Amino acid sequence: MGCATTTIKISSILLNTLLALLSIATIVLIAINTGSVPDEWDVPAYIIFALVILFAIIGCVAALRESICLTVTCGVFLLLLSLLQVAITIIILNDRDVQNGIAIVEDAWDHDKIDALQMEYKCCGKDSSQDYILLNRQIPLSCYEGQNDADANNIYNEGCSVKLQRYYARETLSVAVTSWITAVLEVVCFMLAVLLAINFRNKQRRMQF
Repeated sequence: MGCATTTIKISSILLNTLLALLSIATIVLIAINTGSVPDEWDVPAYIIFALVILFAIIGCVAALRESICLTVTCGVFLLLLSLLQVAITIIILNDRDVQNGIAIVEDAWDHDKIDALQMEYKCCGKDSSQDYILLNRQIPLSCYEGQNDADANNIYNEGCSVKLQRYYARETLSVAVTSWITAVLEVVCFMLAVLLAINFRNKQRRMQF
């Protein structure tokens, strides 16, 4: 029984540590990749992952101290956070604002800031280089690879709206994947917390006799 308890305790500490590190990595990912999560979900995401880090640390402390109360508290909160996290991830994926990229391109186009986007994302116009032709405007150098318009083949074929939508969709997916993995770890840590609490209680009972 003692060997089993030790194994579960070590597993709990290791997985809670991994959970905390993964949550930190997810927070950094959201912060660095602006637009990976819709603006209205930025703060909730930070709060949830910060709480996961907190309770993962509490889980490690609870396992080391063999505290039944802390172990149960940590396990319950991790389970609740995993359910909340899954719900929010599903909402974000289902309600992903596909207009996000379009809005950025439209704003850049209206304020003559499209050149920066075209060079960064290797795109041309809102939908294509035809946007310039239809307006009788010269296609800017930012629409060409290396800003070299000597060769017509150097022109970027894709519009910036498509490029940015794809970029944000990819970044959203990367955050979603880490969120799913974190949620799974939370459930596993919850199960380990339940097993630990049972083992700690049994150990206390044996010590009373």
